[in-house]
Formats: sequence, structure tokens, C-alpha cells
Amino acid sequence: MCITTNERAHCRLLLAVAAAGALALALAGCVRAGKDEQLAYDVCLAGAKKDPKYAKAEFATREKSNIQSSTGESGLRVNIPYELDGKKGLYQCIADKQTDGTYKVTF
Repeated sequence: MCITTNERAHCRLLLAVAAAGALALALAGCVRAGKDEQLAYDVCLAGAKKDPKYAKAEFATREKSNIQSSTGESGLRVNIPYELDGKKGLYQCIADKQTDGTYKVTF
């Protein structure tokens, strides 16, 4: 297979454009995921603070919490470390994304 120098340059350009497009899509997904994680953390933290069992606990920040996909496409499992009366624990919550973009605690 013989290709000219012009064809090689054109192929390299197309590959570079395709790679840049794929990178942009991947980064956009990460930004959205970060926003979703923050929303899920916020709703779970609010739920924990309303629960009389955990109301006086000191909770970890989102960065120190573990947030993962849950069952289904819209759920996030949120694990927030806390300390209460000198004892460490883990508050667990599942937040499901609603049609309006907000999150609701379902577990």
C-alpha cells in the first residue's frame, strides 16, 4: 500500500482531530459526573444531618467520601465517613437522579 506524503499528512490531521474530539467528550463527561457527585453528596449529607442518630456527627468532605455508580443508570451510592462521640463510622446512602436533574435519597 503506497500513500503519498500529502495523504499521510491528511491522515495524521484526521487522527489528531478525532483524538481531540474524543478527549473533549471524555472531559465533558467527567465535569458532569463531578457535578452529579456533588449533588448526590449534598442530598445525602442533608439526609444524614436530619437523622437524629447522626445529627451531631462530624462528616467528611465530598473529596474524602466514596461516591460510585449504583444499580441502574441514575443512582449514586454515597459513603460518607463520620465521627460521633469519638467513634468513626460510615454513613451510606443511595441518591437517585430525578427527571428535573436533582437528586433524592432512596436508601
